[in-house]
Amino acid sequence: MNGYLSQYGYGFLFVVVLFESTGIPLPGESILVASGMLAGEGTLNIWLVLLAAFSGSIVGDNLGYLVGRRYGRKIVVRWGSHFGLGEKRFAMVEDRFKNYGFAVVLVARFVIILRQLNGFVAGTMRMSWPIFLFYNVISAALWTAAYGAGAYLFGSAFRHVFEGYSTWPLYVVAGLICLVGVIGTYKFLFAEDSEPDADDAAGDPPVRSES
Repeated sequence: MNGYLSQYGYGFLFVVVLFESTGIPLPGESILVASGMLAGEGTLNIWLVLLAAFSGSIVGDNLGYLVGRRYGRKIVVRWGSHFGLGEKRFAMVEDRFKNYGFAVVLVARFVIILRQLNGFVAGTMRMSWPIFLFYNVISAALWTAAYGAGAYLFGSAFRHVFEGYSTWPLYVVAGLICLVGVIGTYKFLFAEDSEPDADDAAGDPPVRSES
């Protein structure tokens, strides 16, 4: 991976992050961290690393949004039931996006799977594009700074601390974090409303007996 980064540099980072953001399962996060560490070593320029990752995520998310807005509902109607996304669950996702869509877009970039599907889902839910773009820019900036700038500032120290030690505990922790994020996202999107409707709470009207 570092070989590709050293050879193709910022263009490689941009393309990987872009395609990951459109829904293709690529290691955009890992590439960004590696780029930040290379920038810390002086191989790459940190500002160009951040620009490439930020712009790639924005372009990719918006391409995913356009695809979702145009074809998302057709895809869900045709194939959704095969993946557990029937009409009821689709309506639940729509309801969540109407009320909390901005929060989903903000957090999505930090959660694996949801990061890849962020733009597509927002487009499918017909989320307002200006609102999506606004929160998507904020999310992309935070993500780029957290992983790119974080690796640039602390990459050498991190490598020095763990030099000579096994890295498998780090992968376990990262996997657990991803699992918690996926489960939390699933429960958030598909949790049943616990409060009954007003009509149900009121009960059926009493039956009047005829004399």
